[in-house]
Formats: sequence, C-alpha cells, structure tokens
Amino acid sequence: MSGTPELTPGDVAVVTGSARGIGLAVVEALVARGVAVLGVDHPDADVSAFEGVCRAAGVAHAVAPVDVRDQEAVRAAVARAAHLGTVRHAVNCAGVDGLEPSATVSAADWKRVVDVDLDGVMFACQAEHALLTAAGGGSIVNVASMSGHVVNRGVTHAAYSAAKAGVVHLSRALAVEWAPAGIRVNSVSPGYTLTAMTRRNAPEVNAAFAKQTPMGRLAEVEEVAEPVVFLLGSRASFVTGTDLLVDGGFTAW
Repeated sequence: MSGTPELTPGDVAVVTGSARGIGLAVVEALVARGVAVLGVDHPDADVSAFEGVCRAAGVAHAVAPVDVRDQEAVRAAVARAAHLGTVRHAVNCAGVDGLEPSATVSAADWKRVVDVDLDGVMFACQAEHALLTAAGGGSIVNVASMSGHVVNRGVTHAAYSAAKAGVVHLSRALAVEWAPAGIRVNSVSPGYTLTAMTRRNAPEVNAAFAKQTPMGRLAEVEEVAEPVVFLLGSRASFVTGTDLLVDGGFTAW
C-alpha cells in the first residue's frame, strides 16, 4: 500500500511541539515502537524531557529549534530529519492558546494565535511534504481541537477556535491535493486534556471541564497520542482527509 508504511523500528518521524504535552506523548508512543524522531519546538522550549524519552528508548533523535511562524526557518529545520534516515511520518502539535475576549482582543494577540496554530501547521506540512515525497509517500497528522467544531462553554478564545477549525479543513484540503503523491493527511481533535497547562488550573476549573464531558473526566495525553499513531500507520491505510475527535463525547451533546 503506497504511502502507508507501518510504524517500524528504523522509521523516522517529525514531531512539532515535541517538548511537552500531547507532542511529547506522541514522541513517547513513537520511540516505544523504535521510530527515530526529529523534535521541532520553539528555541526557548525546554527539550530535556524529549531528549530523556528518546535516550531511554535507545532511538536516534535530534532537536530542531524554530519558531513555526517563520516559513523558511521551518523548512530548514524539518529538512534536518533526513539526517536520521527516510522520513515517512509527521505530527504537528505546536500551538498556543489565547483567552482574550473577542470584543477587545488586540490585532497582535489575534495574529499570534493564528500565526502559530494555523500558519505554523501549514508551513510544517509544506516542509514535511518534501521529505515524504522523496520517500515515496507517508502520513501527516495535524493536532487540531474540539474547539474547531464547537464553542467551548465559558471560555473566550475565538482566535484559537478559528485557527483550529482552519487546521481541520486545511488537513482535508491537503489530503485531497497530496493523495496522488501517496501522502495521507488527517487531523485529531482532542477534548479537554490533562497537559501541564490544565494541571495548573484550579481544581474547580478542571472539575467543571470534566462535568461538561460525558465520560466525566479529562483525557490523559497518552489517550490522544495513540489515536495519532493509529492514523500514522498502515492500519489506517485508506483513511485520509478525516478528523478524529478524541473528546470523551464532549461534542456529542
């Protein structure tokens, strides 16, 4: 099945936003399968956890510090993955949130969120396309959000919601455009997830999020990472242009 290799030891993957949260959980899932990883993250990011996970698994890895808003810098950073071997997989997790009320959000704050969460995904996909084309095909998974489908109750982040909706539809558009090259493109939309950021919330905030979720709790990062890995590999060989909601039923009611 062209363009849909299984995840096997010796494969190489690119992961943006790899230093923490869902991105780091994706790295853990990949290296557990023997996949080498290029971790792409902001120059100010603490990559020690990423490096520790990769070393513990005994797999080849490298770090590429870059601001994903810089198209040419992203292209150069992602290209470094070729030094690890043939790149067949990519996961784009880099993102930021913004909680400014829509009536007063500044142009700079709006632009920051959209530039990172939407433009950054596009720039990463462009760079990954070159590597996957050279490999004869492969798979990209972009991490969006349930906020791209519904409006979160009690949270003011229109820029984030708009950007994540853009990621979902961008992934569909790229899936259609790049299918002839053997490249599958999908997205995953997590619900409320226990990342380092949400763990810093007041207990009553996370309790409210859990109450709004039919399964009655927040997701662990591993529960998002495994669906991502599924979409990367050959078990999802006829899946492209889809968005997989991993939200505990939040968007179902």
